[in-house]
Amino acid sequence: MEIVLVRHAQPDWEPDDRAVDDPGLTPLGQQQAESVAKHLAEEDFDAIYLSPLRRVVETAAPFLEARAEKGEHCDWLRETGLPSLQGQTRSQVEKYFKKARSREFGDWWDGLPEGERFQHFYERVSGGIESLLADGHATGVHEEAGQRLWDIEKPGRRLLIFAHEGTNAVLISHLLGVEAVPWANLRFATSWAGISLLRTLPIGSRWVWSLHSFNRIDHLGALQATRPHSGDAGDY
Repeated sequence: MEIVLVRHAQPDWEPDDRAVDDPGLTPLGQQQAESVAKHLAEEDFDAIYLSPLRRVVETAAPFLEARAEKGEHCDWLRETGLPSLQGQTRSQVEKYFKKARSREFGDWWDGLPEGERFQHFYERVSGGIESLLADGHATGVHEEAGQRLWDIEKPGRRLLIFAHEGTNAVLISHLLGVEAVPWANLRFATSWAGISLLRTLPIGSRWVWSLHSFNRIDHLGALQATRPHSGDAGDY
């Protein structure tokens, strides 16, 4: 089984220097989305899932339109919840994220200030992927000697997920069995429109997940954009 993870393209967080809570893509982001569509055009997928947030919907749009498909919107694929920053200036937004990033280790477990707690975010995403695999793709977890192995009835299935940096980082962490920490998005930091691939490998009669490739951006060519500085809204 394979899961292809796509991070959304460059979002337009602060058009006219005022923040929006659910941004679309910048012109560069639109071009990046087209490049993703072209890169994946010849690949076959059994199912396509995406976050309902606008920056992800617009990233997936060129790919879905080319195939005359809609994909399935999954609310659990949303990025970690932020407080509303609607209407704030760029400097106010940067101040918010700078303060959030400068907090001490223990405070990170609370999530971003006035936002979704990390434990809730992690459980939302990890529970979402396990339910999706179990209910739609005949896949379940098997506990053995303290390890999580997988029973997979259809190992040839391929899934495509369009989502966010934080969401994809939690998906990777959970499927690989990596410790759940609130800096997962820093541990598995990806570029806008970056593509990663998870693949199952057999162990006896069961399976484990392997990170086959991570944050591929060669399909973007000259459209590669520098990652936002840590603490910018662009991380989300």
